[in-house]
Amino acid sequence: MATRRPSDERPSSEERRARARAERRIVMPSNRVSRPKGTVRSSSSATAQSSSARPSSSASRPSARAATRPKSSSKAVTPHSGGAAAGATAKRAGGATTARRAASPSNRSRATVSQAKAPRNFGAPRGASAGRAGIASRPAAKRRSLGPRIALAAVLALLALVGGAWAIDGAVNGSRIYDGVSVGAVDVSGMTEEEARRAVSSFYEPRVADGRALIFASEEARDTLDVESELAEQDAQAEQLSLEEARANKQVWVAESGTLGARLSVSELVSRAFAVGRDGGLAERMEAARNGVSVDVALSFDEEALEALCSSIDESAGEPRLDYGIAIEAGAVSVTEGHGGKAVDRASVARQLSEGFLGEAPGKVVIVATPDEADVRIGADEAARVADEVQAALDRGCTFSFEQTEWPLGAADLGAWVRTRVEEREEGFALVPYLDETEAASGLLGLIRDAGYTSAATVSFDVDGGEVWVSAREGSRYPHTADAAAQAQSALFGSEAAGSDTPSIAIQWGEAPSRTTFDEALEMGLIAPISSFTTEYNDSPATANRRHNIHTAADLLNNSIARADGGEWSFNDTVGEANEEAGFQAAHAIINGEYDDAIGGGICQVATTVFNAVYEAGYPVTERRNHSLYISSYPTGRDAAIAYPDLDLTWVNDGTSDVLMRSRYTDSSLTVTLYGIDPGYVVSTQTGDWETGEPFKKRTKVDESEPEGTRYVKTAGADGRSVTVHRTVRDRAGNVLHEEDFTSNYAPIDEVTVVGPNTPTREREDADKEATDKEEASVLSTGD
Repeated sequence: MATRRPSDERPSSEERRARARAERRIVMPSNRVSRPKGTVRSSSSATAQSSSARPSSSASRPSARAATRPKSSSKAVTPHSGGAAAGATAKRAGGATTARRAASPSNRSRATVSQAKAPRNFGAPRGASAGRAGIASRPAAKRRSLGPRIALAAVLALLALVGGAWAIDGAVNGSRIYDGVSVGAVDVSGMTEEEARRAVSSFYEPRVADGRALIFASEEARDTLDVESELAEQDAQAEQLSLEEARANKQVWVAESGTLGARLSVSELVSRAFAVGRDGGLAERMEAARNGVSVDVALSFDEEALEALCSSIDESAGEPRLDYGIAIEAGAVSVTEGHGGKAVDRASVARQLSEGFLGEAPGKVVIVATPDEADVRIGADEAARVADEVQAALDRGCTFSFEQTEWPLGAADLGAWVRTRVEEREEGFALVPYLDETEAASGLLGLIRDAGYTSAATVSFDVDGGEVWVSAREGSRYPHTADAAAQAQSALFGSEAAGSDTPSIAIQWGEAPSRTTFDEALEMGLIAPISSFTTEYNDSPATANRRHNIHTAADLLNNSIARADGGEWSFNDTVGEANEEAGFQAAHAIINGEYDDAIGGGICQVATTVFNAVYEAGYPVTERRNHSLYISSYPTGRDAAIAYPDLDLTWVNDGTSDVLMRSRYTDSSLTVTLYGIDPGYVVSTQTGDWETGEPFKKRTKVDESEPEGTRYVKTAGADGRSVTVHRTVRDRAGNVLHEEDFTSNYAPIDEVTVVGPNTPTREREDADKEATDKEEASVLSTGD
């Protein structure tokens, strides 16, 4: 506790003035200390300062309070020897007692110890003078310690400022896209992701839906082709010529967004827009606000549909490119020949279609896609390598077992399930072999049924809100053939393919789920494709209405169901009348022995596709009529005509499970597939010989709406003829279940030529030529 100094010990006025003068001299602004000329800093002086800075008597305390008010001065005193300097300073300040203690031997000893403990470069500021003057150095030390604190406070303030800015930014923009960001042509600044999705969809989806392009095989075709005449010719003969005939020398194609499977991933585009300024930070955000950032928009297409379009263009240029490949026959693998040829750039076609369909005139896109010379993607060496790989896999074989039965399958059995595909990789293209797991699963199920296992699942289908559901009867079990097929793929061509041992795979029973989606049921092998059939048609711009009708009818029959145990399926009941109210358009149809426009033209191709899918599945066909005119694009004697309500196509499901019918189409093909529990019917066909009928006639029609001089063949002529197709359906044990004949009688097709006004008809030309010939003969006979 501090003791108050007696009044007789109070400093005189002279002492106070001396202390004041000393305080003005002792100023410590930094660690640098000024020294009088000729002095040298020594460690002993620093030691003395350190010791003298700790006064021990009560007499020094009042001066310590006084020393807390430092005076500004440009000079500082630095002692050059421990005791003497400290004593001199203390004497000038009036602190004789403290000076004597600082100069004592004991204090010097303590100062030496203190020096050993302190850092060498602390220097004089720790205590530049003795006694009360040493106390006066504390404010300087305090100021020194405040420096780092001030810097730290500044950093914390900056962090608080930045954090506050981030907090404000998060509150304002946390769920919104930053300014300056657009998705293609749509500015989405300040929008939430949901708002941006709606904006992008409303802008682009109508364009994509209207997408339609004319594709020319060359710039010359684009610039010189009379499109109207070309389309009229294609339209007139669209259903009469074979695909090979129709595609020969073709120079223009139509491509529509719907049949190409054009898709715009709106959610992905908006997610990328939302990430601007978040993934890239402040710099990216400032760039967006200053210059704008646009997320590129592009469509994706169905790979099969795009390939079909490009292949059709390739064929028009002559001999298209053909890759080397492999063929498997009776378990023996061989290399198939390939060669270079013409091919269009698939990526370029897709890019131009995408840009056009997303542009300002999506329904009037014009593209030039010229097939160029192209080398094979898969050469002979690669095909030979794959052939060896597949042969080795088939030779190993694979043994399947189910309960107490085993099936050691060899190369011939497994080879029927092997397929190949071309994959593009970093090092180039590769031919990849694989097991068609759907085919394998179906084949394994057939083996199980042939062995007498009949307790497979029984399923039914229903459609709810556009979703197809599959239900199994209570207690239904089914063999997990899909799992077994996946294991076989891995064992033959996957990660487990190495080795020479024959893989062995056990097929397990599984409980059928009471209700599941179509896709899940198909994946687990509960249901499978029973049969499938594809027909093709011309994809010219002139046949747009016919193609539209095919797609409309296909959509109407998609997901239709033939109920189990005798349920009948009817084309007319399923599709209905093909009229304008149902969305059908005028297109070519067979009317009175020639091709003419009619509402719904083209739906007979849908009926023909359905008929052949049912024919191959083995289900009984109860009603079918052939067209009045023969169509070479269909299998001989296996077409089906529809004329609501008189001509219909009907068939019966005589199995124990429902059958679901699904359709799928592109711009040039239609596929109908039946799904369910395969009844295991085995179908054989015998096609009879053609019998000649009435010959065709030639006719010319004048069309006043056509330009003068116009002439084109509207209907190609063909003689009448008939043919009979015999189908036999057996079970897997070889027992005949039913047989039927499908007889088709085709009337002759008159060749019809359409001409414009004031155009000589062929009959007139023939008559003029006959008269000329007679005149020339007369001249010759008379010698004139």
